[in-house]
Amino acid sequence: MSEGAYALVFLYRIPKKQHNAFKDVEEKLAKIYKKHGMLDSKIYQLGKTNTEGFTGFEAFDKALDVPSDEEVWIETGFYPGKDEYQRIVASIGQDEAAGPLWGEMAQILDGRRTMMGEFMRIAEG
Repeated sequence: MSEGAYALVFLYRIPKKQHNAFKDVEEKLAKIYKKHGMLDSKIYQLGKTNTEGFTGFEAFDKALDVPSDEEVWIETGFYPGKDEYQRIVASIGQDEAAGPLWGEMAQILDGRRTMMGEFMRIAEG
């Protein structure tokens, strides 16, 4: 599947005890987003990173000072372009199935710092 020219990246800090609950919510939300036009979504959990031999690099787990009771996940949602993304989000805002899932997500995250960023593809790998 094409990954599109536009990506939205989220960084979540999740209580370890909520791993399965958050995964379930994310999977349900991804289905809704895809129904409305998102091309694809990928979710990854941060592991321990060995930066030995990579001068000047710092591991995410160290930089983010991740406590032992927390996991860090990233989610990347792929869209054809920014205009399409905005249309998709507006459409999801009208989808009655999404609201309760956003509420579950907020409960799981419980005020933890969540980051997001918009990225445009600049090169093929």
